[in-house]
Amino acid sequence: MAEIISVASGKGGVGKSFFSANVAMSLTAAGKKVLLVDADLGGANLHDFVGLKLPGTGLYNFLKESFRIGDIIQKSPAGVDFIGGTGDVLGMAHITNYEKLKILNRLKTLDYEYVVMDLGAGTSYNMIDFFNSADKKVMIMNSEPTSLENSYGFLKIALYRKVEQLLRKDYRFADICKKIRSKSMNFPSLASIREAVREIDPAYVAKTEEVASSYRVGIILNMLKTKKELNVFYGFETVAKKYLSIDIEKIGFIPYDVKVSESIKLLKPFYTSLVSRELNSCIDDVRQQLVSKL
Repeated sequence: MAEIISVASGKGGVGKSFFSANVAMSLTAAGKKVLLVDADLGGANLHDFVGLKLPGTGLYNFLKESFRIGDIIQKSPAGVDFIGGTGDVLGMAHITNYEKLKILNRLKTLDYEYVVMDLGAGTSYNMIDFFNSADKKVMIMNSEPTSLENSYGFLKIALYRKVEQLLRKDYRFADICKKIRSKSMNFPSLASIREAVREIDPAYVAKTEEVASSYRVGIILNMLKTKKELNVFYGFETVAKKYLSIDIEKIGFIPYDVKVSESIKLLKPFYTSLVSRELNSCIDDVRQQLVSKL
């Protein structure tokens, strides 16, 4: 079965789609059989990063027009097999749970080693569930305070979603689940959820802790301009451990390069165009860490 790599971000503009496309190209260059999927159901533009002017057939056709999954896979100029998304159809961003599971189940059965899913920014149920269902979870961020704040918010909601899915199986935890979904009563940390669970059934505490201990996420710092910005890794890691009780894997960083913007404007695949061998080398290093650490 294919391993799914989900690539998410707390906010837009941090280079998530650039990374998804280029790590897929790097995996392909390393001899892996890779499928790249634009799972941004509300604002698909990943095709631009692999040299396709139009997304063509994609997930809309698979979900709404009964296309087979194989019929929507395209060969891209970047040399990566590609499934496009849909960003201009009313309601497409709000697919049903059945449709969400249909996408995940079919992708897992395809004859690929890796399926790289570029997710939409933000914390909709669909994006959170796509992220949580992946074998390898990756978050892209930069050193800006807004990126850090939204990245932590995304990670907190994603983890709490897993905890809620555990607890909602037992009616005794209905109030806890309600508080998890409430802004005014929301738990500030996993420890506070754990204590609320303990008051109802101490036996469930270990199950709650298992959700956190098995939750593995890798973070990648993009558009790095100075070495000082690497401190972001350690600060984010400390906060995630303190409040969410999870260990973060520091996958690596990608330096800022003006050639990236120029390549995007020309709609040319960056990695295969060999615009910057130095940046390609950084992408390869991140790819190796991603595969080995997660």
